[in-house]
Amino acid sequence: MKASVTGASGLIGSHLTRALHTAGHQARAVVRHGSDLRGLHALAGADVPLAHADLRDPAGLRTALEGCDTVFHTAAVFAYWDVTVEYLTRVNVAGTRHVLQAAAQAGVRRAVVTSSSITCGSSEGPTSRDETGTPGHEYLPDYFVAKLRQEQAALAMGEELGLEVVVACPTIVVGGPDHRLVPSNALITRYLKDPLRTTYPGGCNIVSVQDVAAGHLLLAEHGTAGERYVLGGENWTWRTIHRVVSELCGTTGPWATTTHTAAFLVATLDEMRAHLTAKAPATTRAEARTMGRYYWYDHDKAAALGYAPRPARRALVEALSWLLTSPHLPPNVRSGLKPVPEVISARELVASPLDAL
Repeated sequence: MKASVTGASGLIGSHLTRALHTAGHQARAVVRHGSDLRGLHALAGADVPLAHADLRDPAGLRTALEGCDTVFHTAAVFAYWDVTVEYLTRVNVAGTRHVLQAAAQAGVRRAVVTSSSITCGSSEGPTSRDETGTPGHEYLPDYFVAKLRQEQAALAMGEELGLEVVVACPTIVVGGPDHRLVPSNALITRYLKDPLRTTYPGGCNIVSVQDVAAGHLLLAEHGTAGERYVLGGENWTWRTIHRVVSELCGTTGPWATTTHTAAFLVATLDEMRAHLTAKAPATTRAEARTMGRYYWYDHDKAAALGYAPRPARRALVEALSWLLTSPHLPPNVRSGLKPVPEVISARELVASPLDAL
């Protein structure tokens, strides 16, 4: 496979680029000028060329994709704060259209577009959804809406252009290393920084970034064009997730369960503080409004192709083995934790040139 990866400097993109190289494929990392390339340092000297292109520049994208038979489009804005609907639409939706147009013009045969499991909707109770689901009447943050529109645009353009488009729908992706603390990993650090060790109702599906990267390769090789595939792990309640995180970090908790009103109030105060300090809030009102729902999913469709993710506990072990020594967790919080041998051993196994991130 000769493949280009847009957004190759990001969490999923960098792990996917490494997975391609490790599997013996010819990988090309597509990034913007000025991108933070620390996520690709492990590939230095590994014959993985860089191509610079912007999602707003179809001509530049075409050049970046020429000579490839596959494109993995992972570039996107993943944020709940300090982004407008217009910006999310321009990057996640219009940017996807530009990538697929450029891919068709460059002679690319297949495109794997990274969407999100949230496009399958969520549930009021502890029930799982699959690729046949869609959002109902639940509240959708602007980011959710943008991903839904991105996915719809990608599948429509695949038919229009005669391009084999397969959509990957990852769940809550944890792990690293990564120079940026994406919202999914921030869910872990936020809990550890909370002196009350607060949990909340509802639940989500936890998956390792390494499994998501492997799942993308699987979809490129065996996925059916025009279809979407959930790339998930295990469905856990938030209380279970937080209890396991506490156990793995050698601490106690959760000690309290928040309510919708309390969560929204805290998020409002965090956003006010963020405006004054110019620092991102720990939590946002958009996230608070999703609290209590179950973002649980089945990945049977991908499993039929050979997708086999690690257990959620292992995904958290590996994520913590990195997060606990990363700059994303303050020293005063880290000093109060006593990670169990399971986490320490994983640290030794997953150590890489990216450890300093």
